[in-house]
Amino acid sequence: MKTGIQYGLIILATALLLLSSCKKEYNGKAKDNLPPQTYTVVDTIIRHGTNSFSSQVQINWWADDPDGFVTGYEYTFDSLITASTIWHFTRSQDSLFVLATPPGHDTVRFQFYVRAIDNLGMKDPTPAHLGYPVKNSPPTLVFVAGVNKPLRSFPVIKYFFSGSDPDGNANLNHFEMCLNDSTQSPYLLDVSVNAITLSAVDFLSLHPAAMVYTNNSLTALSNTANGLVLNDSNRIYLRAVDNAGAHSHWVGSYRIFIKKPVSNFLLVDGYPTGGAAVESFYAQHLQANGISSFDTLQIFQQVGGAYTQLAPDNLTQSRIFNLFHTICWFSNDAVNSFAIGQKTLNDFFNSNGRLLLAVYVSTSFDPQSTALDFTPADTLVVPADTTLLLADTSSLFAQQSGYPTLRSNAYIGTVRPFALASGATDLYHGNIIAKDNLTLSLSPWQRISTLIAKKSNTGGQTNLVLSTLELQKLDGNLNMDAFFGKVMHGEFGL
Repeated sequence: MKTGIQYGLIILATALLLLSSCKKEYNGKAKDNLPPQTYTVVDTIIRHGTNSFSSQVQINWWADDPDGFVTGYEYTFDSLITASTIWHFTRSQDSLFVLATPPGHDTVRFQFYVRAIDNLGMKDPTPAHLGYPVKNSPPTLVFVAGVNKPLRSFPVIKYFFSGSDPDGNANLNHFEMCLNDSTQSPYLLDVSVNAITLSAVDFLSLHPAAMVYTNNSLTALSNTANGLVLNDSNRIYLRAVDNAGAHSHWVGSYRIFIKKPVSNFLLVDGYPTGGAAVESFYAQHLQANGISSFDTLQIFQQVGGAYTQLAPDNLTQSRIFNLFHTICWFSNDAVNSFAIGQKTLNDFFNSNGRLLLAVYVSTSFDPQSTALDFTPADTLVVPADTTLLLADTSSLFAQQSGYPTLRSNAYIGTVRPFALASGATDLYHGNIIAKDNLTLSLSPWQRISTLIAKKSNTGGQTNLVLSTLELQKLDGNLNMDAFFGKVMHGEFGL
């Protein structure tokens, strides 16, 4: 029987034996890192002719690493792998590529190589490889309808269009444009363009060069385009060209008659219909004051519910107005007249343009409308439960010397006097009648009665005369020639 001391000696001996058997290093040699193996989803693609891929190809791949894990991939489309091959890194296992065929080639076989990279940075020495037969498809182009589609215009016209490519829009290279004749040398447009504006350089001939503006740019391209014809019908032709040189069919725009301006004075007829007689009234009094040459624009004329002379957008209309130095605008449509004026006349005024604007303002017009911002009117006067009117003998009294007293020659059932904007000047107060809508009683209107006023530019020159009454209804004294003379010569300096 062993004693406690004997057991202690046995345990101590065993511990010493175990300690003597421990080593600081492992015996043997560490294994070398093994490279990852890369695979494409398929091994071989056999396609011919029209069965080839389009230029837009989805490619998938994957990899396995026997002694670690994959951290990323590198791929290339070089046809032959060399030391100078440029590889592109990605962590994805798929991607959508646009494989554009070289110019002049309809089909081509692209070589795709991909190799995995493991967690120790080792790259697959035998990249996965797959050939993709690709056939290029021609692009397409269509014109896009603008807000308006004018049939007649002064020489500033705008078209909207859109190009696409079945191989992916990244395969589009540029657009080509011709004016009236698709056999001429085309004008090249960048692939980012989706709208062009053509504006005649001058009006010295019927065949002027045209400045070209792209999209909504305020600066024309350096090269002008040829082929514009004034006083005649015009159309443009466009086609899209892809990276392989394939092009769409020529697509022709709608036709538009482009009128050559005969003056720097524009008479704007703002009647949707029936404005011919009023236009004759204005023409007569302009001619009586020596303004015998002027252009006309029926801005709200419609055919089939579509405007025939209003530009496709506000920027184009602004450029049209800026062709002229003086505009005389009459209308029975205040809502549209003020709205368009506010959005399109800024450049005209900045170029020292002058405007006589006579507009009938109906009860439908918002008296607080911000569309009045460019006028001498701050707000319209619309009293509650009261209708303001003029009798057919009511007078308008001049507030500045040199202006004749005017008299209404028609009963006007809605009158809109206005409070003056800062810096504006009264020209006429009206002998306005107030009708109480509850009792139907009539009494003289004793408050703000300004019906015609003017404003000036920063140089102190009158640039806008506004009347909220139609002038043809204010010729009861047969002295409208004197009024036109004071505005055109005294205010505008014509």
